[in-house]
Amino acid sequence: MAKLSAAILLTLLLTFGASADEPTVSVASVLSAVSGYQDSNYYRAVLVKGEEDADLYLFSRDGWDFTLEAYAPGIAVTGIGGSDASLSTAENGALRLQSENIAIGRHRWQQTLTIVHRDGRYVVGGYTYSFYDTLAVDANGDVLTGECDVNLLTGKGFKDGRPIRTSFRSVPVDNWRADMGPPECEWE
Repeated sequence: MAKLSAAILLTLLLTFGASADEPTVSVASVLSAVSGYQDSNYYRAVLVKGEEDADLYLFSRDGWDFTLEAYAPGIAVTGIGGSDASLSTAENGALRLQSENIAIGRHRWQQTLTIVHRDGRYVVGGYTYSFYDTLAVDANGDVLTGECDVNLLTGKGFKDGRPIRTSFRSVPVDNWRADMGPPECEWE
């Protein structure tokens, strides 16, 4: 497994350094890498530690070659103690980007962005966010929590188990930043 991971990372490093126009990424900055299929298109996703937050590179295969199709700088929070970001794939091939803060401060949270290929580009099509406050309690004396799950392709979702609608729609992955999300998924 270690040999396979090293080979994948070396391939990614060589891919990143292929052109003077494309960024160069050190192997040590790779946080997570996955590959999968969406709409019969093979993709490779690489999450790397950026200057402040995590940056996402999405490649699509054209024949045998990979083409950088999307670059999303600062898409996810990472780099402070208790925060982490990683990639995974869903059964349907959608790309999932998970980030979290489960150790620093009173506000602990987890977020998942679901990235899908639509109309020839990658977009954030789903947003899931949950939190708990280590110091605040609700009327029952339980730790204050919240959860929001929205399909950004349809605008339909749930907040704390209740149906909601949002006008905040899917965003090209290149334009998403770590501090974005539907306003309906905010708590006071």
